[in-house]
Amino acid sequence: ERVYLIRRGAVRLSRVYESGEEITVALLRENSLFGVLSLLTGHRSDRFYHAIAFTRVEMITAPANSVLRAIEDDASVGLLLLQGLSSRILQTETMIETLTHRDMSSRLVSFLMVLCRDFGVASEKGITIDLRLS
Repeated sequence: ERVYLIRRGAVRLSRVYESGEEITVALLRENSLFGVLSLLTGHRSDRFYHAIAFTRVEMITAPANSVLRAIEDDASVGLLLLQGLSSRILQTETMIETLTHRDMSSRLVSFLMVLCRDFGVASEKGITIDLRLS
């Protein structure tokens, strides 16, 4: 029912399945969108996510129907939404590639490289990933 835009910080989106297992489905950073599925499908989604802040987060939120009206009024809003969704699709594809057809050490290295690219902070000593992950 709402659309969320992360202006600052990092958020983990996860789903809890019937078995009770919680699976991370996305790691989001600044200028990432979530909560747009019902906006695009036109009906309320049965997919519920948990959003957990890794860092201090600043977000903008709006009712889905207000976002839809903004898209209808100004095509550039729709283009921004499409860019945000394209970024999420690319992130998902990268994660799929990282997690398939490799041994465990290769998957770990690939995942760390993605974290460095998306969340890393460069310094003289190297790159720091300032997230609490398990």
